[in-house]
Amino acid sequence: MAKSSNQPKDAVPERQKTRKQIAHGRKEARQNRIILISVVALAVIIVGVLAYGIIQELVVKPAAPVATVNGAEIGLSDYQNFVTFNRYNDYLSISNLQNYLDQLNASPEENSFLISFYQQQLTQIQSALTTVSDSTLDELIDDALVQQKAQEEGITVTAEEVQLAIDDYVRQSAFPSAQETATTTETVPTATPIPQSLLDETYNKILGVMHLKDKAFRTVVQHSLLRGEVQDLLATQVPTTGLILDVQLIKTETQTQTLAAKQRIESGQDFSAVAMEVSTDTLTAENGGNVGWVTTGQLSDRYGAALESFVFSQGVGTLGIVESDGAWYLLRVVDRNENGPLPEEVLSARKNSALSDWLTERKASPDVKIERLLQPDQVPPDPFTTPQSP
Repeated sequence: MAKSSNQPKDAVPERQKTRKQIAHGRKEARQNRIILISVVALAVIIVGVLAYGIIQELVVKPAAPVATVNGAEIGLSDYQNFVTFNRYNDYLSISNLQNYLDQLNASPEENSFLISFYQQQLTQIQSALTTVSDSTLDELIDDALVQQKAQEEGITVTAEEVQLAIDDYVRQSAFPSAQETATTTETVPTATPIPQSLLDETYNKILGVMHLKDKAFRTVVQHSLLRGEVQDLLATQVPTTGLILDVQLIKTETQTQTLAAKQRIESGQDFSAVAMEVSTDTLTAENGGNVGWVTTGQLSDRYGAALESFVFSQGVGTLGIVESDGAWYLLRVVDRNENGPLPEEVLSARKNSALSDWLTERKASPDVKIERLLQPDQVPPDPFTTPQSP
């Protein structure tokens, strides 16, 4: 039986090929190997480029920082979620204000003041929408400093506290009428119970309107609660005492009138009597020019920075004259206390602004390093084409 051959019928046995044919075949084989290697290499490069693009879009970009605060990164994902949340609140405020204006415009003459006020508010919020990308970055930079302060002080916000805050937010947003119900015997407000299942269902609907995921909104709430905790701590650290002066003043339109009042007092007339007669300051004239006890920062808004600077440089009992904001003043410091109790309105204002004052100070400190890395293409598109409400 003859042996079968695997070679094609037209194949020429190697020993029957000429040297030229053999060389040509080997050259062709090498070229085929080179082509195959090139194709494989090109495929690897294409796959690598595609994989790099996918990694950049799905991994690197979402994790890319838009800023750093003392080395702590503010991620792109958090930034974009906060921008979306802030836009939602702005659109919601615009919608509410527009509804108020529509109601007030039914009687424009009676409601002219409120109409003007709401229109101003509306303009401010519409303007805020145009700068929300920058203001949100500022907000997150502040939050990073707050988080660092909270960590130093051992302040934390638990998941349970976040959940309670979310439930309260849903109640106030979707069920405002259920918050206060008068009893039959007295007018003490009581909250109407709302089933947790209904709160959860409504919460998910609100998230849909906000264009946010649950995790993103919980981060927003956590930041807000932590700010409140740090604000409360800093408010307790506001000094309750400081430099205070007991001040009297007489306001006139000209220097000549002020000099005449000064001469009358120096000749023996009572300061209060002269003030009641000639002072044009409606706030103090009826009280004999008595301003009362004040501390730094209280006088400049009403009387100008020149007057405040002058009065705190005066000695007790000395009559002084100063021009400030186009008016002339005769001043006398009745008493001075370097460590007296601060006026209640000043103390309250300083406590309310404790966090913002601390943030201003921290950001100006040389030991705080802030890098802004936000790029224009990192700002998310606006998903709200019209004002929306929950």
